[in-house]
Amino acid sequence: MEVYLENSKSKSGKHAIRTLIFVVDNNNIYEYKPTKVRKVNGIYKVGEAGIIDLPNDKTFVYIYLIKNLQNKVKGKVIVYSGGEPKLIMNYRKLKLKLIKGDKNYSEIVKKIFDKLNIPVKKINLKEVK
Repeated sequence: MEVYLENSKSKSGKHAIRTLIFVVDNNNIYEYKPTKVRKVNGIYKVGEAGIIDLPNDKTFVYIYLIKNLQNKVKGKVIVYSGGEPKLIMNYRKLKLKLIKGDKNYSEIVKKIFDKLNIPVKKINLKEVK
């Protein structure tokens, strides 16, 4: 399973993109360090971007965050298990909102956001119709 990994910002520094990948083993959560990265052009000039291949045997949490001109952060959180997305959530206005998937994985996402000191006021676990 291929995943896009980027850490870049604009020349002015007003826009930025950051992606993170975490591995969940039993109750241990740690950041995934890829061995092979296929380099690609990033969205912004300053920084780096690449495509990595994730193994299918573990549970991964993929976090994609964008900072805009008003310093507001929004993004997407996807939990992969067995090579398939099990949970998709949006992060906007300091809130996590369930888009689709299994609600049980939301505790893992909450632990990761606490570990990264990313503020979360509310978690909405109602299914979107």
